[in-house]
Amino acid sequence: MGDRSVPTLMDAPRHVVQRRHDGSPCFFNDEDYLVYLDCLKDAAERHDCAIHAYVLMPDHVQLLVGLDSETRLAGLLRGLGKHYVEYVNYTYQRDGEFWEQSPRITVIGNEEELLACYRAIETAPVQAHLVPGPADYRWSSHRHHSGGCEDVVIRDHPVYLALGTTQLARQLAYQAMFSEPPDGEARNGARTAASSDPVLDAGRLEDGIRRSVRGLAWQARAGMARRLASKQGI
Repeated sequence: MGDRSVPTLMDAPRHVVQRRHDGSPCFFNDEDYLVYLDCLKDAAERHDCAIHAYVLMPDHVQLLVGLDSETRLAGLLRGLGKHYVEYVNYTYQRDGEFWEQSPRITVIGNEEELLACYRAIETAPVQAHLVPGPADYRWSSHRHHSGGCEDVVIRDHPVYLALGTTQLARQLAYQAMFSEPPDGEARNGARTAASSDPVLDAGRLEDGIRRSVRGLAWQARAGMARRLASKQGI
């Protein structure tokens, strides 16, 4: 019998890190974060990808994505990038490149690496000295995993669900993961996937974006995102 902790390549989640092409901020106010999350939820559902964890930092985004084909990941990134950039272009009357050419995509090979990746993603705001603790940051999945604040963007991974037989047990076990200094070796042990594959080329994220953005549609979407966040207590 095979080792259940070692998934096949296609079963293995991907850790995606994406930045602005020039290193400048990706988000400018709270509404931008809300619209991005709305776009993320929509793109994940459309392309049948599972978002297991995320953090939206001022200058980059990190996602932990479950998928069964690289084509689905490419579709997720294209759809997410296209719709968020349409919103930014309309809202801030801008044009031109937005995301960097190639996101960093890392294959997560086993359960130890997966839990380390959860931790690396959700402690990023602490490492950047934005907040004292991961639960203090609004724009990550940490509250979903550790505090019972349900996040509709997240689909729980079986490894997370195996942390306990009840929701409270899982939350307590998850909180315990953050009580010690991070293990850099575990976090860096994942294998970096070849993000230069044309199908994953982030340069295509903005293909087809036109200046004639439907402004009223984006205003409606932003309003929906605000109402969703209000229900979730974000």
